[in-house]
Amino acid sequence: MKKLDGLLPAIVIPYKENYEVDEEVLRKYVEWISKFEIKGLVINSDAGEGHFLTHEERKRNIKIIKEIIGDKIPLISGLGGQTTKDVIESGKEFKDLGVNYFLVFPHPAFKGGPAKDNLIIKYHEEISKIGIGMIIFQLQEALGGTFYHFETLKELVEIENVVAIKEATFDALKFKETVDFLNTLSKKIEILTGNDNFIPESFLLGADGALIGFGSIFTDIQVDVIKKIKEKKFDEGLNLFRKIEKICVYCFKRPVRDYRARIKEFLVCMGIFKNSLVRSPLLPLSKEEKEEIRKLYEEFKNG
Repeated sequence: MKKLDGLLPAIVIPYKENYEVDEEVLRKYVEWISKFEIKGLVINSDAGEGHFLTHEERKRNIKIIKEIIGDKIPLISGLGGQTTKDVIESGKEFKDLGVNYFLVFPHPAFKGGPAKDNLIIKYHEEISKIGIGMIIFQLQEALGGTFYHFETLKELVEIENVVAIKEATFDALKFKETVDFLNTLSKKIEILTGNDNFIPESFLLGADGALIGFGSIFTDIQVDVIKKIKEKKFDEGLNLFRKIEKICVYCFKRPVRDYRARIKEFLVCMGIFKNSLVRSPLLPLSKEEKEEIRKLYEEFKNG
């Protein structure tokens, strides 16, 4: 399997005014983003409003993207559901459509368990039987996630088909502690930062790749940032990221859940999206916030 050691954009989803997926814009968007040197493309993720799409819409999105990227770029799909049975049935369908990896969403039932949580371990073991690469997902609680105790994490890493972890607690200390712990284990998996609030720094702390929503805009710049840092050209990489750092901070300010709409509004400024609509219960951006985004984009263009 291809290594996931670079940028893996978790793309956002365009909607028509009636809130149906705008497939024409989606195709245009995927054609644009897949021209860059990305190591994978992520669909049905948190950034892609995976929880707000129907099962048929998720499958349709996979079909559209596979038509465009074929086997040139690994396709990663978010995977979740109400019950383990639901998740496995969805996963099998996604696999048949050409998905290469699952990004396994933490389930709400994971909360409040013991340090070594057999519920979490069993859940991932059952998904592993589908037979494709799995990315376990440590997500900040503000977005409905769970922090895995090391006793549980050790068992998860040992599961067949687990090839990577997306670490997205948005906490640099937890990220470093997790990286340090994973490096003590005999089985090595790839460590993907999901921390949009310290993307370049993640690589200095031991990340192999970046599976991030912010990667869905200014993708070419972020590819170059990661490349320079991996080449140990740290100053060049950090200076390059500073061109978009204010935009990144803005997209992920409180409330964090609005990052999807903010990213879409930047895509409107770039001429790729027609609007920044998100599905309810998420709320649209205010006129004031749209104007702030327009000013930030103009500042970037003139910088």
